[in-house]
Amino acid sequence: MAEYSYPAMLQLKGRRCLVVGGGRVAERKTTTLLNTGAFITVVSPTLTERLHTFVQAGRIEWREKTFEPEDVQEAFLVFAATDNSEVNVCVREALTPYQLINIADRPDASTFTVPAQLRRGRLLMTVATEGASPGLARKLVSELGEAYDETYEVYVDFLAEARRIVLEQVESPHQRRRLFKQLLDDDFLDDARWQDTERLWNRFWELVSDNRGDDA
Repeated sequence: MAEYSYPAMLQLKGRRCLVVGGGRVAERKTTTLLNTGAFITVVSPTLTERLHTFVQAGRIEWREKTFEPEDVQEAFLVFAATDNSEVNVCVREALTPYQLINIADRPDASTFTVPAQLRRGRLLMTVATEGASPGLARKLVSELGEAYDETYEVYVDFLAEARRIVLEQVESPHQRRRLFKQLLDDDFLDDARWQDTERLWNRFWELVSDNRGDDA
């Protein structure tokens, strides 16, 4: 029987994440961490220009040196992202059993991998092929990007706020379920696409009023 990875969304706020390496791969790994609330440390003698901007903006900590085993202390996630496979192995060997590592050139030796991803605000879509073809994963994400444009950032923010209001103001579980289903109608998405927030919220309040009337 085939064995597959287990997908999960990690809450990293307040946790320490370590990236070993300062090149393009390390830059990509670091960029995916930036808005998670994690404390990010990059260990490398040199950095790409973009990583330098993150340091200057105070978004990451930079240890300007080569990797040493003590660098992994207190790190929850570790990314071995250098272009030297021996260094990457040294990073792995420095870990305790409860630390998770992603090795850029050795997914088979990693305890987690990072899928190709498309983010539209709160909406996150990921594609993984269990290492079979990273190129295919990127291709599929590109296709998803054409189908799910920036409209969905506005729409999902609206859905989040609408859900909060429904949970606070609508007591009936039946009404809630019906409202949540109706909020997925294309009319709401179209309003978001045209950035017509006034119409979007007017439509929402009319829907809430109609549902209350139905159960009155």
